[in-house]
Amino acid sequence: MRKIIGFTILGAVVLISVFLVRSKLNQARREASYRTAVASFQRDLHIGADKAEVQQYLHSRKLDYHVVRYGGNDADTYEIKIGEEPSNSLVCEDWDVYVALEFTAADKLREIHVRKIGTCL
Repeated sequence: MRKIIGFTILGAVVLISVFLVRSKLNQARREASYRTAVASFQRDLHIGADKAEVQQYLHSRKLDYHVVRYGGNDADTYEIKIGEEPSNSLVCEDWDVYVALEFTAADKLREIHVRKIGTCL
C-alpha cells in the first residue's frame, strides 16, 4: 500500500513539473513573438512620425487597429492585436495582447510597446 501511495505522489509531482515547464516554455514563445512584432513596428516607424504617416503605414499593410485613450490622456493610442494569453485563473478572462502606438497631444508618435488587456472579477 505504501508503494502505491508513493508512486501516486511521485507521478503527481512529475505531471505537475511537466505542466509547469511546458507552461513556461509556451509563455517564453509568446513573449518572443511579441518582441518580434514590436521590433518590426520600431524598425518601420520612427518616434516623432506624424499620425497620418502611421495611418498610411497601417493601411498599406492592411492592419486593423483600434483608437483608444487611457487615463484621461488627450492623445490617441493605436492598438493592433497580436495575440491572446491564457489567464490561468478562474477569476480572469484570457488577456488580449496588442502592439500599442502611443501619440503625443501634437499627434506625433511617442512610444511603441506591448500592452496586455484583460478582465478579472
